[in-house]
Parts: sequence; structure tokens; C-alpha cells
Amino acid sequence: MGRSAHPDKRLIMSVFSDYLAKTLAALWYRLDRRHRETVRRNLAFAYGEELSAADRERLAREVFEHYVRFAWETVVLLLAPLSYIKNRVVLLGEHNQAEALKKGRGLVALAAHTGNWEFTAIGYGLQYRRIAVVARERGHPLGRRLARYLRARGGNWMVNKQRGLKDILSHLNKNRVVGIVIDQNTSDREGMLADFFGHPARTTPVAALLARRGVPVMPSLSRRLPDGRHLMVFFPELPFEKTGDVEGDIKRHLTRQNQVIEAWVRQEPSQWLWLHRRWKNQFPELYKDL
Repeated sequence: MGRSAHPDKRLIMSVFSDYLAKTLAALWYRLDRRHRETVRRNLAFAYGEELSAADRERLAREVFEHYVRFAWETVVLLLAPLSYIKNRVVLLGEHNQAEALKKGRGLVALAAHTGNWEFTAIGYGLQYRRIAVVARERGHPLGRRLARYLRARGGNWMVNKQRGLKDILSHLNKNRVVGIVIDQNTSDREGMLADFFGHPARTTPVAALLARRGVPVMPSLSRRLPDGRHLMVFFPELPFEKTGDVEGDIKRHLTRQNQVIEAWVRQEPSQWLWLHRRWKNQFPELYKDL
């Protein structure tokens, strides 16, 4: 009798969790005009006629629900036992990374803001090996300490994005995995243009520059599964083709990076960071008055 009650209890908790996430997301969506309009405009810009207005509106609300769940999962990452976090992450294709590391040049894990990338990064570090996570330092001291604690809790290193190249090279020289997120807008000085959802977007060339030096670069993308676990897939290494045109070679590699990320986002679009103004540099009018 006692045993049979457990599945019912889990079902009740799951239904309550879904209801709470949807309720909080709906409230956030209603009150936060800036992010609501950013998501709506990004979806219209990226998908155009591929999605009806009703489908875009539904998807926009699902994006908010995803990030409500993301916020709760961050609390879990801060407080839950590491053994629990480890068991909530499913990793596929790790043999691709293991094979690439045999070259002794380290490895760049090409990441994006898909699923819960923080959860899978910790899970990977707990299941296989520590990784160096390249990230921008938070402006607020409390946020900065929390971010560092979160990433270091499972044993990973954090590399400050603003001053990171020296540290990145140091980790690679020790044949370590370095995670670099490449799907956010950059300044004109820091990024190159590469298409994303059919529109040019400023993209950091760091991973492509390292690939040109012989460092393996491998997409490593995340997604939340229907049962609440988190999936990370390690794709095969992206080839870098050298010609006499250095800039063209780098841009071609950047385009491949964005194509892989776009294909992944299209499979589960509600789990990408549509709240970010991805095309701000090239299309500032898209975010006018926001």
C-alpha cells in the first residue's frame, strides 16, 4: 500500500509544478513588456511566414514558462546533492569528445543558450571530467559570487570572458575541455557576421580562430527532456578548411556553427534564449522603444 502511493504523490507534485510554472510564466509575460516584446519580435523576425501569429504567441508564452522552470532549476543546482544533479543529466556522444582529446590539443565545446546549459555543464563535469566554462562576469557582486559558486560547485573552472584568452589557452594546453557559448550578440569589434535564422548576426569568432590553430571544436548542446531530466548531445567535430582566404575560412566555420545551433533550436524552439536581442547590431529598429 505504501509503495503504490509514491507514484501518485510524484504525479500530484508534477501536476502542481506544471500549474505553478504556467501561472508564474503567465504573470511574468503580462507584466514584463520589454521581454515580452523582445521575444515576439525575435520570433516574427526569425520565422516570418513559417509560423502563424497564433503559433508565435503560443511559442512566446512557452519561452517564459521555460525560464520559470530554469529559475527553479538554478535553485536546485545551488542546494541539491551533487549525486542528484549527476543523475538528472543524460549525455550522448561523449565518445566524440574522448576521441578529440586524444589529439592532445584540448577541446572547445561549442555551447548555446538552449535547455538548461548550466545544469548539463555541471552534470558533465560530475560524470566525466572538469571543464572550463567561459562566461561574462555578473555586474552585481552577489550575482557574481552566486555564478562562480554555481559553476565551481561540481568542480568546473570559470574563465572570465572579458579577460579570457590567456586562461582559455592555458586550459587547452593542459588538454582540457573549454565551453564557449557563441549565440549572443557581440560588438562590431568583437564579432563577425554569420547568418542565424536567415539574418546576419554578430558572432564571436573565438572558437573558429582556435579551430584554425588545430584545436578541435565540437557542438555540445542541451535540452530539457519531458521527464524533467536534462540532455546534452556532443556532435562530431566541426572541420576547419584552410584556403588562402583566412577571413573567408573563419566566416565559413562560423556559419557552420550557427547552422548547427539553429537546427537544434528549431527542434525545441521554446528552450532557446529568445529574450536576448540577438540581431541588435545589424537591425536596431527591431528593438526600437524596448
